[in-house]
Amino acid sequence: MQNDEEAARPYARALAQAAQDLGLMARVRADMEALEAQWEGSEPLRRWARGFHSMPRAQHRATVDALWGDTMAPPTRKLLEALSVHGLLAAIPAVVKAFRRFADKAEGRLDVDIVFAAPPKPETEAALRARAVEAYGPNTRVTVATDARLGAGLVVRAGHTQFDGSLKGRLRRLRHAFAQ
Repeated sequence: MQNDEEAARPYARALAQAAQDLGLMARVRADMEALEAQWEGSEPLRRWARGFHSMPRAQHRATVDALWGDTMAPPTRKLLEALSVHGLLAAIPAVVKAFRRFADKAEGRLDVDIVFAAPPKPETEAALRARAVEAYGPNTRVTVATDARLGAGLVVRAGHTQFDGSLKGRLRRLRHAFAQ
């Protein structure tokens, strides 16, 4: 999976850049969602994609057109053709995941995850959602979850930044400090 993720990054970055440059970000996002759903829902597609198909580039293009035709935006079709030519169609899930990150960054979106040790009071949850949007902007997507393994407190992840105010995190930091 790590190799798929490494291989996916440049393709996803190029797709996000092309989508932004052409003003097709919304359409390409929809393509990626549809592609992910097709991947998850079709064992024959996954089986076929996992095999490398050595053939002329024109045949790869024809195969992509036969599978997806005009249902995908031109940048998405080019991506699929490139993945096919390089035997990387099995990396579709990793490309979709990486594309989301690049597209979100290009559009100034940020995901904020708030994980509580116990279900929060509605007013607490609403206040934290409001503070996240206030801190990171209107394109912030906030998800709230519960994980009893935290013991107490909460963990907030915003992009690559994490605030761990949980009991589990505090104990881990304390163990690390004593080990030093």
